[in-house]
Amino acid sequence: MNTLLVDRLARSAGRTLLTFAGAVVAIVVVWTVFLRTVNVSPFVAKSPGDVIGYLLTAPEAAANRSAIAADLTRTLADAAYGYVFGLGLAAAVALLFYFSRTVEAMFTPALTAMHAIPMVTVTPILVLIFGRGAFATAVIGAAVVVVPALLTMLHGIRATPRTDLDMITAFGASPLTAFRKVSLPHAIPTWFAAARVAVTTSVVGALLAEWLATGEGLGGQMLRAANEFQFDRLWASVVVLTLVCVVIYQVVAIVEELVATRMSAPR
Repeated sequence: MNTLLVDRLARSAGRTLLTFAGAVVAIVVVWTVFLRTVNVSPFVAKSPGDVIGYLLTAPEAAANRSAIAADLTRTLADAAYGYVFGLGLAAAVALLFYFSRTVEAMFTPALTAMHAIPMVTVTPILVLIFGRGAFATAVIGAAVVVVPALLTMLHGIRATPRTDLDMITAFGASPLTAFRKVSLPHAIPTWFAAARVAVTTSVVGALLAEWLATGEGLGGQMLRAANEFQFDRLWASVVVLTLVCVVIYQVVAIVEELVATRMSAPR
């Protein structure tokens, strides 16, 4: 088993490097084509070369990197609050719905309808209720994450083959044991799909909280950079945040490989 884990980890790391390199190339190509296609002033629309200069070759590049790194650290912390809170809440509600179809039928339509409400309109209300601290940031991030993650997780455990559940129930397993031994292993890929998608949505929630509530992190700084015409910093912040999200997404994929090896679903 240890050899299998090492082998899968090595292959996952290799795929991660290839994916990251491919993502960088794709971003640069799309970015360049976009700038060549649309008629936008170079003062506003910065090229990959402009961003590289801002971060690496300009005389003040070290100070630029330091400032963006400090804001990025705050944004990732804010995103982590929403990510953990949102995924934890989604998992708990998914389990509640799994064991009680009545509760699921009562609340799923309302949750889906609430998710259709733009978070831009809801965030000021959440700020009035929870303030502008870390808890408010976690609530805003979780509000963005929870419904898509919940529906994906619930679909994963509902998709368990009925024959597998009937077989383990016939041998006297309780509903909890059937869930632990059959439904959860089958749902692992779907649950990790929810975790991967939540990486980007939690960052969106953090930026939203920083724009409308705290004024800190990359969200607050990007808003100020746009208002102060600091477009080099704005584009550099977007690029750095995008690349970091790609890396985190792939890290979650590696964790999924390891967990899937440990909890292979029965066929």
